[in-house]
Amino acid sequence: MGFKRYEVYERLILRIFLGLTLIFWGYEKLTVTKLTEIYPKDYGPFLFVDVGTFLTFFGIVQPLLGVAMIAGWYTRVSAALLALMAIFTILIPGMIIIRDVPHFAYAFATAGGALSLMIRGGGAYSLDAKWRHE
Repeated sequence: MGFKRYEVYERLILRIFLGLTLIFWGYEKLTVTKLTEIYPKDYGPFLFVDVGTFLTFFGIVQPLLGVAMIAGWYTRVSAALLALMAIFTILIPGMIIIRDVPHFAYAFATAGGALSLMIRGGGAYSLDAKWRHE
């Protein structure tokens, strides 16, 4: 089969799905009130601001970062930030895997996709490529 011709869409697809993940994570932080109870348990010692401020800040920043990633604007930067968020989600809560295995697995998959995108860049259908005339 001739899938080689579709490789040009690889990074576009990755950007769209990772960007949608960021948008969802931010939306979740703004709308799921239960997170104000969960975050202090998992991240308590690492939160340098109150949980409401943390959730509001990332509830706004993550969707903006997701839109930038989908558009392919500073793709490597947004991918690096997403990889860091996913890795912190894995490492900081410690034994989160015991309580929430799917959450842990999603963070691993997201970190891997983000690291891949960080290495490869935005691809042909990105603002990065358009501004560099690629």
